[in-house]
Amino acid sequence: MSQSSSRQPEKHGEEKFQAAPGTEILFDNSDHGSISDRLHQLKHRPYGDGHMLLVPQPSINDPNDPLSWSTTKKSLTLFNGCWFAFMGAITGPIMAAGMTQLSVTFGKSLQELTYANGACLINQGVWNLVWMPFAVKYGRRPVYLFSNILMAIACIWLAVASDKTYTVFLVGRAFLGAFQAPIESIVPSTVTDMFFLHNRGELVAIYGLAVLGGNELGPMFSGFIVQALGMGWAFWIVTMFVGANIICMFFWMPETKFTGPRPDPFQSSQAGEDSDSKEPVLIYESSPVPKKTFTEELKFWSSGDPNVNLLHVFLRPFVLLAYPTVLWSCFIYGMALSWNVILGASVAQLFAPPPYGFNSNGQGLFFLSPFVGSLFGVFFSGPVSDWIATFFTKRNNGVREPEMRLPTCLLAAFFTFFGALWFGLSYEHQMHWAMPIVGAGILSVGSQMGTTLGMNYALDCHKELSVEIMVTIAALKSCIAWIWTWVINDFITASGVLSVFMTVAAINVAVYLAYIPFYLKGKDIRIWLHRKDLLRAAGL
Repeated sequence: MSQSSSRQPEKHGEEKFQAAPGTEILFDNSDHGSISDRLHQLKHRPYGDGHMLLVPQPSINDPNDPLSWSTTKKSLTLFNGCWFAFMGAITGPIMAAGMTQLSVTFGKSLQELTYANGACLINQGVWNLVWMPFAVKYGRRPVYLFSNILMAIACIWLAVASDKTYTVFLVGRAFLGAFQAPIESIVPSTVTDMFFLHNRGELVAIYGLAVLGGNELGPMFSGFIVQALGMGWAFWIVTMFVGANIICMFFWMPETKFTGPRPDPFQSSQAGEDSDSKEPVLIYESSPVPKKTFTEELKFWSSGDPNVNLLHVFLRPFVLLAYPTVLWSCFIYGMALSWNVILGASVAQLFAPPPYGFNSNGQGLFFLSPFVGSLFGVFFSGPVSDWIATFFTKRNNGVREPEMRLPTCLLAAFFTFFGALWFGLSYEHQMHWAMPIVGAGILSVGSQMGTTLGMNYALDCHKELSVEIMVTIAALKSCIAWIWTWVINDFITASGVLSVFMTVAAINVAVYLAYIPFYLKGKDIRIWLHRKDLLRAAGL
């Protein structure tokens, strides 16, 4: 960590914290100079360490603030969001166990069929740019509902098209990607809307598991369905679960976007004190706000935030590519999720021929190992990452820096490289089928960690831009994954499994190790970004 991140904020408290987006005071039991007394006025964690502050602070007089919702309401909302992400993620690699069957039906090669996955992936990235400005202006609820409804329609299309022509099927996959695009950007924003800083690592990891779990369990479930009923029924059954999610969302997915005032210990006084004073004060709301009824929360969308310009929100993700913190997170996330695309596109190519001879059921069951690996990845990138960050926070006078999560990149790099090596060597030497499958599970530990690390670091650095950041990450990830769908099958045929897997793993490790300059100079980079204010400079 840089020297600037370890100094005690005894002077110029407001300037220091405003000039470093992402820096937060998480504990009040240390010397924080002139603002120490004010910290005790704030709300604290109701269990565990009583010195831990709630960051951000919930509204004082507005019960509609999602931060103030009951645990049950928050959990149900998060569950619906993760269910949405899980079902959307399933529809991506659902073809994996049916590639051989579709190849016969359409008379196309495996590489040509992989283009249908590419059409889905690239549209996910592009259409995030269309969906998410509406989530910023009109709220999260309408995006969840309309995306889910359209995703169900696309699944019906694909169920019908799976025994028609390749062109009709390819177009359906493209529309599916466009309609399901928000699965990779809106749920992390919902997490930051409802939960406090000390919860986010674990909860973003759970969301990451929903996405990766869908990618991994989708082929497993579809393998049994394809073997017994055909590819079309795999899409019909997904449609049923998506429909059930639509019903649950309508009743139990309230709006999480909140625009009301919240206490801020670093905000300069606007009234009641000398306006030239730089002393940080708390903002208190003047009058209570009535709590919305259950019926009022069923409203599809609000009139919209008048302070949000849709065109500006659409353009912000492009400017965010100039933020080193965001760009690195994009590559971490994109390279980590690349493994799901690679495994999904190549499992039929690798395991259907001798000596393994896996049928559709066997190809589907292959993905059980990556799913188990993802469960371990959730543990390392969630609770373990939070524990490491809290440890460094206490050593840093109670001040949390986003870079305190980054040491877990070493673990992610190890699991990724070791898992890829295990898989490549065991497959190359035609070992028992269990050996490469275990390698895929180890590899998925690192993959799960990478997705969570990428999201958490960017969100911690720039939480006020959570939607725009996730759009940027999802769009660049989709571009990276799309490239793999065009080349992976031919690449494996030409170079062999070991060479391909070690090449991709080496790129992964290089990206992970780039955490070192961020760990050392991350705060200086954030201060520089704050001073340059690239979004304002671009008129956004």
